[in-house]
Parts: sequence; C-alpha cells; structure tokens
Amino acid sequence: MLTSYLVKCPHSGCNWSGSLLPQGDTRLFQGALPAPNVVVFQCPRCDGQWQARVVGDDVKPLPMETAAATH
Repeated sequence: MLTSYLVKCPHSGCNWSGSLLPQGDTRLFQGALPAPNVVVFQCPRCDGQWQARVVGDDVKPLPMETAAATH
C-alpha cells in the first residue's frame, strides 16, 4: 500500500508543505515486504531532496548533513 506523508520541505528559502509520496521503488511499499525505515522525498517547489525516518505512521526528517553523508 502506498502511503503519503504530511511533510515540510527543510531546504533554506523553501516553505512548501503538503502531502508527498516517498521517492524510489514503490514496490517497497506493497504489503508483503516490511516498510523501509528511511525514505526520500522530493519537493515539488524547489526540487530539493531530503531523507526522513519512518516512525509509526509518521516521518521525522533527518538532518541535512546526515542525508548528504549517506549519498
């Protein structure tokens, strides 16, 4: 099942907020597999990407330097 999350873009100068689906392989979100605990979002306003950790039914953005270090 695909799940969208209410998020706010963490990029400087962009104040977009709304509901987004995580980026990437949508097959990861189909019921048979466990949900990933880190997801990537892309802002529809500034096109910036950021990572967030899935916590229950919500997501918590990871610090931008943590996201940059994992790429």
